Amino acid sequence: MRRGYVIAELVVATSIFFSISLGLLMGFVSLERNYAAATNFSLNHADEMRISDYMAMDLRRAIAVAAALNDTTIYIPAYYDSTGNPQTPALDGEGGVYYGASGSSVRVHYYLMAATIYRQQDNQPATPLAVNVQDFIFAVTDAGKVVTTRITFNPTFNSSGASAAATNATAFYNTTLLRNSRTDIQSSVY
Repeated sequence: MRRGYVIAELVVATSIFFSISLGLLMGFVSLERNYAAATNFSLNHADEMRISDYMAMDLRRAIAVAAALNDTTIYIPAYYDSTGNPQTPALDGEGGVYYGASGSSVRVHYYLMAATIYRQQDNQPATPLAVNVQDFIFAVTDAGKVVTTRITFNPTFNSSGASAAATNATAFYNTTLLRNSRTDIQSSVY
């Protein structure tokens, strides 16, 4: 009786072992890629919602809007003075209300620079709302009393890059009714 393995048996056993090991390795790599893609998608979606919430808050208070791709300026009433104390509202005699000096406003600027979306109020330091967003696009559509924002990003799941359909599928829309009378356009709504 022989003891040990014949070389043919050893080759067959080794090839089966390597096939199973390769399958497990590919499965682990695939799981890691799916986890990374899902995490990236969730973080990007949270950033979209944060940007949308800030913009909606400012748009609800807006008296003027200057919209451009990845660069939007919103003017809101000066509810607080330079020391941070609330200002008393006053009537302008034509059905409008102003805070502080008549015609004074606060400039809020949203912009994309160096893969970061910032919100800057007047001359204060800019606050980063979302970082690592080189693939974000935010667009503001001004329709008078209603402003629509659309925020998209390129999903990074595919190594060859995202298609236009995949990017459109990540769109986050927000429609905001401006509560104040606009000073930059003629509006007969209020």
